[in-house]
Amino acid sequence: MAGDIARFPHPLYQYQFMTLEHWGNAVAQAEIAAHNMVSDQAHRWPHLSVPVFWSTQFGANIKSVGVPTLADELVVAQGSTDERRFVAVYGYQGRITAAVTFDQGMWLEYYQGLIERAAPFPPVTRHVDRREAPRPVPAQVPDRMVATAGATVVVTGHDPAERRATLVHPPQR
Repeated sequence: MAGDIARFPHPLYQYQFMTLEHWGNAVAQAEIAAHNMVSDQAHRWPHLSVPVFWSTQFGANIKSVGVPTLADELVVAQGSTDERRFVAVYGYQGRITAAVTFDQGMWLEYYQGLIERAAPFPPVTRHVDRREAPRPVPAQVPDRMVATAGATVVVTGHDPAERRATLVHPPQR
């Protein structure tokens, strides 16, 4: 299954099932799905792409890499929020999980590399546009829903040939 609404367990984010509703993810999934359909078991690829999106809102160019909602802390690693030109880096349990840039999009690829390498949070690199040492603050992300809460289908098996979906009826009250 591939597409911008397909759910998959992402290994960079504790195998949480994710839906990355962006056309870039749909293209990446389609390429991997096509490769895996014509490949034997030993040569299949996992879907490991790091989520990326961008938008322009009220004149600000906003770009994001990773999953900011999987964070317990964040830090403004570059620039200044007062100047509305900055990079916010998100961390979870001591590693970088995401970065969001406001009019600093040239840094997106750099932070994507840090996410892929499970770099420590907060980032320890020095940048020319940072005046003082960044101080992490709580991310204040709303509680994540548990993936199985209220589930009506359970998927089992890791090998595509063994995958099964089973309907689970809610308990009668």
